[in-house]
Amino acid sequence: MFALANQGWKPEHFSGLISAMAQTPVKVLVVEDEPLVRALLTSLLEADGFQIKSVSNAAEARTATKDFDPRVAILDIELGDGPSGIDLAHILRLQFPQIGLVFLTHIPEPRVVGVENRNIPKNAAYLRKDRMADTGVLKQAIEAASRDRVGKQFRDDKTIQHELTNVSRSQLDVLRMVAMGLSNHEIAAQRGTTVRAVEHLVKRAFSAAGVDTETPGNARVVAARQFITVAGMPFGR
Repeated sequence: MFALANQGWKPEHFSGLISAMAQTPVKVLVVEDEPLVRALLTSLLEADGFQIKSVSNAAEARTATKDFDPRVAILDIELGDGPSGIDLAHILRLQFPQIGLVFLTHIPEPRVVGVENRNIPKNAAYLRKDRMADTGVLKQAIEAASRDRVGKQFRDDKTIQHELTNVSRSQLDVLRMVAMGLSNHEIAAQRGTTVRAVEHLVKRAFSAAGVDTETPGNARVVAARQFITVAGMPFGR
């Protein structure tokens, strides 16, 4: 600045320079494996004045960050084969400690896919994709993440109730296997326990999920449908 002053710059020149710097678009990296969702996000955010780079997986994201230098990354949790969005978030934070993080996912909370909530990086926003209908919420979450000031209004995993909210981690794991169509014998084999123990665990899991086992009909089908509605189609691990 002093050098510029010596070259004849006046105060109004400095204010113009500062104003131009303030108007520099925030760079946002979008990591989303669904092409239509990725294109929609890109279009919406560019219309809001953000500078966008969009990729489909963790490997592409790591390459893009080297040249794009994003201020904020928007991450889906399930990215197909390879590292998940949560894995990628930790990788990005190691490489770029100041990067803001926004998870945008259909998953109501990470526990339903076997990840503890405490594994969500500090000051990361967590929004469900159905909130994309209100573009203002996503814009506000990006701005909050860029300032490292994410409030609870941007943590849907902690504030939005769903059918599996009161189900424990072990019960969620059993419900996942039920949704995969496994029998109690197969679940017992996977968990290294007895069929009787699985029967008790399944009963408690159904109760915690609000599945009525006394009414006519197949409770396993109801429980599987409920798990899939909340968490999506399960995959073996």
